[in-house]
Amino acid sequence: MALLPEYVKHLVDSTLPEKEELPHSHHPKADYTFLLLRNVFVGLAAVLFLMALFVREYHTLLNGIAYVSGAVAYLAECLAVTDCFRTKVPHTELFMVYCFGPLYLLMGLNYLFWH
Repeated sequence: MALLPEYVKHLVDSTLPEKEELPHSHHPKADYTFLLLRNVFVGLAAVLFLMALFVREYHTLLNGIAYVSGAVAYLAECLAVTDCFRTKVPHTELFMVYCFGPLYLLMGLNYLFWH
């Protein structure tokens, strides 16, 4: 059991973005914050989706919150890549963000309000 806390600590450390790896931008602290938020919300979404598989009573609520968390992660990714919409990035690079961000939000709202 002593290995589990060490494994979790290593896993969390590996998901934190390195400040040196961030591209040169106008707002490096904001970029770091957005990337950190992205990783937190992606992790939250993954945990909630897994919990929804095993907790059948609340699977609709858990899936809805997980999809909304995924949408927030895509928003944070978009803000980090575009430097808070100050840098023009080709739409081909942001195609997944533009498609899946709103889609995750719609799916989350669908789970939360119409299931």
